[in-house]
Amino acid sequence: MVADAFSDASYLKHMLAFERAWTEALIASGANDGQEALAAIDGFVPDLDALRLGSETDGLPVPELVRQLKRGMSAGAMVAIHKGATSQDVIDTAMVLICRDVLLDFHRRATGIVAQLDALDARFGEVEMMGRTRMQAALPIRVSDRVRTWRAPLHAHLEALPILLGAFARVQVGGPVGVRGDDTITAHVAKTLNLSLTPVWHTDRSGFVNVGNWLVLLGGTLGKIGLDISLMAQQGIDEVKLSGAGGSSAMPHKQNPVRAETLVTLARYVAGKQGILGQAMLHEQERSGAAWTLEWMVLPEMFEATGAALNSASGLLGQIERLGRSDD
Repeated sequence: MVADAFSDASYLKHMLAFERAWTEALIASGANDGQEALAAIDGFVPDLDALRLGSETDGLPVPELVRQLKRGMSAGAMVAIHKGATSQDVIDTAMVLICRDVLLDFHRRATGIVAQLDALDARFGEVEMMGRTRMQAALPIRVSDRVRTWRAPLHAHLEALPILLGAFARVQVGGPVGVRGDDTITAHVAKTLNLSLTPVWHTDRSGFVNVGNWLVLLGGTLGKIGLDISLMAQQGIDEVKLSGAGGSSAMPHKQNPVRAETLVTLARYVAGKQGILGQAMLHEQERSGAAWTLEWMVLPEMFEATGAALNSASGLLGQIERLGRSDD
């Protein structure tokens, strides 16, 4: 589930993945007691209450995480933990790793929805229906023509995602003030985490904004499907027959297209959140506290809503028993 991907446990796992990759890089550059540090990371059992308290005190969990990792270590091993990195390096990279995993899952799920649309096209594509412009009857079309307007943007979003990920999936290492210096350690970390090595992007938040925009596009395309099906299900139009839920407590004769309506709601919600995410572009000077933390609030919500939209779209398409004009 998307919520699990953005859970505390998931963030901790990915932050530790960064710290381990960092320690490996320090060992490669000559940290003599690095094996002790690696063993501490691999066997780490966090004090979650202390992490929560540390997050409240410091504004983020990394300082307390580093304190716990170093606890009981020799002086030589301590310098192989986090030395030269900063909290933003850890958290940004963890966020990139989480987003990448979820986006790949969304690609798989959206591909399944395209397959459902292909199956509906094969079943009903030659059936006639009324084409409508500005919600008024225009000229006859086939079901295949309507389905094409649903499927084509999905194909485009799926094709665009690998390009987006190629630009987005990059390690964050800028140190305390965004001045990296030697790329040797950073290159090692990037390779270990299967991320690209690019210039420091502490204040360049366009990667996350671009991801948000992709979520808006995907959600909007699914919302378009939901909106069309809601209109096709209207009594008197009857261009779709749905099985299953949608009953009314007061009017038993009704079957509300609830999943279709949900897609419209979620599309509007994600589009609205993108406006807030865009505010995170305004990072003052070498690092922002306010704009940075705004991303943590907005991005998980956008991902969860998009995941819900993918679930609803798949369920809705599975409910369709007929598309086009009824022969009844």
